[in-house]
Amino acid sequence: SNGEKMSKSRGNVVNPDDIVQDYGADTLRTYEMFIGAFDLSASWSEEGVKGCRRFLERVWKLQDILTDEEGYSADLETKMHQTIKKVSSDFENLKYNTAIAAMMSLINEFYKKNSITRGEYKTLLTLLNPVAPHITEELWQTAGFEGRLYQAAWPELRKRRL
Repeated sequence: SNGEKMSKSRGNVVNPDDIVQDYGADTLRTYEMFIGAFDLSASWSEEGVKGCRRFLERVWKLQDILTDEEGYSADLETKMHQTIKKVSSDFENLKYNTAIAAMMSLINEFYKKNSITRGEYKTLLTLLNPVAPHITEELWQTAGFEGRLYQAAWPELRKRRL
């Protein structure tokens, strides 16, 4: 749509079914939540959709560096709790874009150290589930976590760890 208002007469309408077909429902959901503040209009960007797809692919590939450790690693414990606090607050205030940005930042940390503990993975999947429910549920099952992710408790924030 190149920043123009979408309209049928201009022939620049994006069909969400096509996006789901090409990139998946979770990519569309992530993009729609990431493009800006919930109460503001935003321009459609195919590059933005592709960026959200790459983000979800990075989430998928975290299983390749998953360790058997159950808790949080000492060097990321503070970052984990900061992310829980930020995502929880942002979701409550409909600031999905900044919540997703916080999760992207956290994922970068896992790749920097080339590992993610089971505890960190479980928390990340839980935080990301409202945004990308299909991929996170599949990864939850693949990792062997108990029950269904959508029924899991929200991660506990330990303020003394901030």
